[in-house]
Amino acid sequence: MDNRIEILPDVFLTSVQTDKFKTGCFSVNLLRPMRREEASANALIPSVLLRGSERWPDIRVISARLDELYGASVGTLVRKKGEMQMTGFFADYIEDALAGEPVFSEVLDFVSHTLLHPKLENGCFRADVVRSEKRNLANAIESRINNKRSYAVSQLLGTMCAGEAYGIARLGELEDVEREDERSLFAHYNEILAHSRVEIFYMGRKTAADAAEAFREALKELPRGVCTAVGTSVVERAEAVREKVETMDVAQGKLAIGLRTGCTAADEGYPALLMMNAIFGGGATSKLFTKVREEMSLCYYAGSSVEKFKGVMLVSSGIETANYETAKKEILNQLEQCRAGNISDYEFDSAKRYILSELKSAADSPGRLDDFYIGNAAAGLDGTLDALAKKIEDITKQEAAAAAKRLTLDTIYFLKGAEA
Repeated sequence: MDNRIEILPDVFLTSVQTDKFKTGCFSVNLLRPMRREEASANALIPSVLLRGSERWPDIRVISARLDELYGASVGTLVRKKGEMQMTGFFADYIEDALAGEPVFSEVLDFVSHTLLHPKLENGCFRADVVRSEKRNLANAIESRINNKRSYAVSQLLGTMCAGEAYGIARLGELEDVEREDERSLFAHYNEILAHSRVEIFYMGRKTAADAAEAFREALKELPRGVCTAVGTSVVERAEAVREKVETMDVAQGKLAIGLRTGCTAADEGYPALLMMNAIFGGGATSKLFTKVREEMSLCYYAGSSVEKFKGVMLVSSGIETANYETAKKEILNQLEQCRAGNISDYEFDSAKRYILSELKSAADSPGRLDDFYIGNAAAGLDGTLDALAKKIEDITKQEAAAAAKRLTLDTIYFLKGAEA
């Protein structure tokens, strides 16, 4: 990636210089392998750090400091990209030119100090802060079941990717949160600080050279050791179809289907896979929406998405329990239509417009730009949104159909309502 440089040992900066926005932004991300034994600890650490540092020891002082910086915003990040977990901070702030004084450097100072100099008690994290953030994380984990749509997808992935790191939940599991205390968490913090690759994204009016110098100076105290390797193992094809049905007191059944794509964002065929996904279930003109939902009235919603790092496609649908077999059959039938190349000009042209519109929207969103570039940097990928858009423009129906032929059905999960 041309705009990605190493500013310190295993610390990389991806920068995008632009005056398009009134605000600038950056994120600092520590990369960890997605592992059950550390997922919850990694999710806890940024929240504990943002509760107080040596210079700004509590929430009241932190809020006052950010108010002084024209209402700058600093938040925690816990992301999952393929089989990598990324933990850290995201900041956005008014550009220096509009404030009439330095803001970026002060926000960067705040973030780096928060990362490197936490407020300690008895040589470790404060016990009351850790207890509080453990409760918050536990509540977030427990609340996953309240959103039945996302719950069904997480259950699907847990079944489909059992034994694979991708099957581990982004925030970890409740029992792992409960095991952490102020000393174990502080020990893990020191471990990941020294032994994690760091990926930074910056977008704003600074040149790449100026941004690099600023981050290099801000993070000069970051301890560095041998970094833990990260990466994602891709399963090219499903071996056998698994099916799991779970019963719960729900008014609407949730059907989730997982397929192996045999393709990631590193592959030449990835743009064709994106096009195929848009035709199949990516928007309001897709086959799942127009055929399964609108024409056949088999579901309340239906759509598909691609996980570009793991090589997985997910189909999510809300249906009446009684329609399970019919809806499942028709969803898979629409996939067969894609494989056979039965794609109308309207479906194809609408899918292309849909993707290009999504890419344009992403280019207008600092948060989505950060997510795109950090994901690519983590996975060692080159490319920009503009380059991807140009590839999409050139995709043919035949290439989209060929991408559909590479898909193999892996797992079907159905959350059904309890019978009266």
